[in-house]
Amino acid sequence: MGQPQPTRLREVESAPLNDAKVIDAQFKVVGREVRALRILWGALVAVFWAALIGFLIPPAWIFFEGIGEYFAAN
Repeated sequence: MGQPQPTRLREVESAPLNDAKVIDAQFKVVGREVRALRILWGALVAVFWAALIGFLIPPAWIFFEGIGEYFAAN
């Protein structure tokens, strides 16, 4: 089945309703700017957790091997 022809839309300014209140506001972006120190801190925390996990894997591996040897001997 072929695609139907697209419906072309036009943007039309609609007339405001009678006695309608128009809100005119100035918007400002609120929030913290990303600073280099914050990015550096995030990178250091990520490296810390990666190193901690990396250093804990070998002792855990040896521990579980010991448990396996204990049960294999019985």
